[in-house]
Amino acid sequence: MKKIVLFLTIIFPMVFLAQSSRDINTVIQKTIDLHALKQHFNESEKAGETPLIILNDDKIPDNLIVFKFNKRVKIMTPAQLETFKSISKKNLDSYFVFEIMEFTEDTVQIKANFRKTDKIAINVNMKRQNENWMVTESSAG
Repeated sequence: MKKIVLFLTIIFPMVFLAQSSRDINTVIQKTIDLHALKQHFNESEKAGETPLIILNDDKIPDNLIVFKFNKRVKIMTPAQLETFKSISKKNLDSYFVFEIMEFTEDTVQIKANFRKTDKIAINVNMKRQNENWMVTESSAG
């Protein structure tokens, strides 16, 4: 009986309130594709010479797949990023950190940063309409 009560009070709500990987994938893709962010990418990033990276944390699913400039964005933990930096000859300041990703039933608020030095703050609000996420407000800079 205790197991049933535990399931109903803790596990059951978590399953139904959790966002799908597809939703997270979509809103992250829309965030890195923001028109307001376009001017902040350098030529090396646009040419695909410098990889774009998303730092992985508890908000980022392991199966995240997003693209920018026809290249897959790398998903790395902070430790993997440090190792990658130590063996790479390039400046690897081209990464995103998603600090806040708050979903409600039909909206999401995202606060993120791009770059470690000269951080570019990214703020995005989206609303779901007919299973599609639409950007309602955004800023980068």
